[in-house]
Amino acid sequence: MREMQQGSHRLLQHSSQQAIFNALHPVVAIPARNEAERVPRLVAALAAQSWLADRRRSLDVVIVLNNCSDTSADVLAAAGRLHPQICLHVLVVEFPSLQANAGTARRLALETARYRAADPDRTVLLTTDADGAPHPDWIDANLRSIAAGADLVGGLIVGDKAEEALLGDGFRRRAQRHAAYAGLCDRLTATLDPLPHDPWPRHHDHTGASLAVRADVYDAVGGLPALPQREDLAFVSRVRAAGFRLRHDPDVVVTVSARTFGRARGGMADCLKSWIAAEAAGRPHLVEAPKRVRQRALRRRLLRSLAEAKGKREIAALADRLALRPADLHDDGGWLLTPEALIERHAPDEPDAPATVPVEAAMATMARLIDETTVAAHAA
Repeated sequence: MREMQQGSHRLLQHSSQQAIFNALHPVVAIPARNEAERVPRLVAALAAQSWLADRRRSLDVVIVLNNCSDTSADVLAAAGRLHPQICLHVLVVEFPSLQANAGTARRLALETARYRAADPDRTVLLTTDADGAPHPDWIDANLRSIAAGADLVGGLIVGDKAEEALLGDGFRRRAQRHAAYAGLCDRLTATLDPLPHDPWPRHHDHTGASLAVRADVYDAVGGLPALPQREDLAFVSRVRAAGFRLRHDPDVVVTVSARTFGRARGGMADCLKSWIAAEAAGRPHLVEAPKRVRQRALRRRLLRSLAEAKGKREIAALADRLALRPADLHDDGGWLLTPEALIERHAPDEPDAPATVPVEAAMATMARLIDETTVAAHAA
């Protein structure tokens, strides 16, 4: 009888998620600058989305052409005629030099997409980069995650294999090792600091190359900040600090170019260029120390435990374990901050964490830590 009840509950839950999924309305927002060569592939990838397969409506796509000096506008007009299932809304803008960046353009694209949708409770805003090629089920996979309870979805970013091959065997080996170590870091973090809304398997990407957010959540945090760089990471931090749920869904995938000349300082292109230079110079492949990754995960778990803290004495004891003052756990008005806000303040992501350990040694240590942590978790 109990098994039948559990099966009925799962069926009802699935039916509810399917109903939510069917009611969701996606709008895509993309910044672009001098991408005439690449936007045809982007539009073609959006036109091939499975979300369009059984629907008699078009997909709204907002593209902001930011200070372009090429033929992007003409190319997009031709792409729109070639793919009538895509309803392109192209904004050609000339920002002042200090504002001419991806953050300003992405915010304008998202704001425009947001106000094209009348119902924020059913609208999902998606963004990617102009050199990206979302996989055919990108929209469907994002909407499934939202329907299952996510407020924000970060997609897995993979490099274009053909373009990466042109960068040489040394680069490809470095990229493979980097991805393998990142996967081990994700596994350890998921074990030490498990999140019901972001279970394993998961990844660590939540960049502008693939984000999907409920429109009401976007509104609640004041939108994406118009920063000259890393506007995407700042937005994700805002969303998490506000207590909303981020899912790193491995089924959401975007392929991006492996070019070494990018639009954003400190972006993917700069990273690839640094790897190529390191390989050419014979420098070792260093990564963040496993100990730091482990400490961050444990610190986050401890900060989450503040949700169950009772009384000033228990809060003070937790603060001491975190090497913080009790005042560091409160806002300016003296109110205890939420665990989510505290994590963004005291245990945030570290995209520029120092790389100090050779990757092969780090991978071996991380594998051992995962085994030890898994055994301990099962024993408990």
